[in-house]
Amino acid sequence: MNRSPHVSLLFKALAFIPRRRPANAAVFLSTHSYSAASGAPQSSFMAEYLVSSCGFDPDEAAKASKLLGRIESRHQPDSVLGFFKSHGFDNAQMKRVLTENPRSLLLDVEKTLAPKFRALQDLGFSCSDITHLVRTNNHVISHKLQNVLSKIKFWQGTLGSNDLLMKLCKRNRWFLGYSIEKRIQPNIEILRDCGITDQKLSMILRNRPLLITRNAETLKALISRVEGLGVARTSGMFLQTLSVLHCISEENFKAHLEFFKGFGWSEDDFLAAFRKSPSLVACSLKSLQRKMEFLVNETRCTPSYLAPRPGILLMSLEKRLIPRYRILTALKSRGVHIGNLQTNTYMSYAKKKFLERFIFRNKEFPELIELYNVAPKTEMLFDTASA
Repeated sequence: MNRSPHVSLLFKALAFIPRRRPANAAVFLSTHSYSAASGAPQSSFMAEYLVSSCGFDPDEAAKASKLLGRIESRHQPDSVLGFFKSHGFDNAQMKRVLTENPRSLLLDVEKTLAPKFRALQDLGFSCSDITHLVRTNNHVISHKLQNVLSKIKFWQGTLGSNDLLMKLCKRNRWFLGYSIEKRIQPNIEILRDCGITDQKLSMILRNRPLLITRNAETLKALISRVEGLGVARTSGMFLQTLSVLHCISEENFKAHLEFFKGFGWSEDDFLAAFRKSPSLVACSLKSLQRKMEFLVNETRCTPSYLAPRPGILLMSLEKRLIPRYRILTALKSRGVHIGNLQTNTYMSYAKKKFLERFIFRNKEFPELIELYNVAPKTEMLFDTASA
């Protein structure tokens, strides 16, 4: 179809009128600058800054810089680094904080960082404590001040000590990130319903802090699992069993059952032993193998003797079982009458009592103390363990 000369001129004029880009296209182009010649991204100022000033390697810096936008001045990030250095952070500690959350470089020193550090000092934390808190729990600087302070005050009241809180934060870098209202308090109420006192709750937090940070339904399922193994809520072993099983999978539990079956225990034997000493399933199978072989082959304990006395399997092979058996054997070979002591009896003595009864009373044999202290050559005793 032929256009008139006037229409053709109109189309050519319209072609030169600039069109507005959609908002999303503008955002895309503002964050994805490319060289017209090569199509490669332009160099990032912040990527270079993270390498030169923060110790990042180029790959880390390229990834982190994408979270920082188009900063083209050192003023803001320099102020953050300077603040951290003035509060005792070394280069490695600053890098760890920034690796966890590169956006920390965008924080306002006067309005955000300084008030948080002052508030932590007011709560009794030393400068080194604050350094550890920030380094191990990024939530301290990434969350709002009142949110962080309310959590810390809650834990101070629950634990009764800043030292305990510091230990928990070092062991679990997400500890201060858990919601008190939605996660922690509901779990505390669940445990209290099981008859666990506040004193025992403090024990859980010191030894198994992740137990109380679990999803409430997961915690309830764990409690049901403990009860299903025959440990009632009223049992003195309930808390210990709960603490052990929360980090032991059902597969691992079954592996321990099959291991002891290999030594002739029945399933009832194993469950009875577990209820007496729940930590039995937390021992590695390799360690248990070596102990069982020593006790059965060297001390002549039968598996049926050990089943109702599982505590002996929690004792150190090198520091207790071998040295004590060595002393009893040496005394018998020297004609010393020591009575008809069962293995579990003398293995269970406190160290002071054992030394007094079997070494210090037999001063005519001064070599006994050296025999007791010499490191056992376990590799000679357990050839089958390494096979």
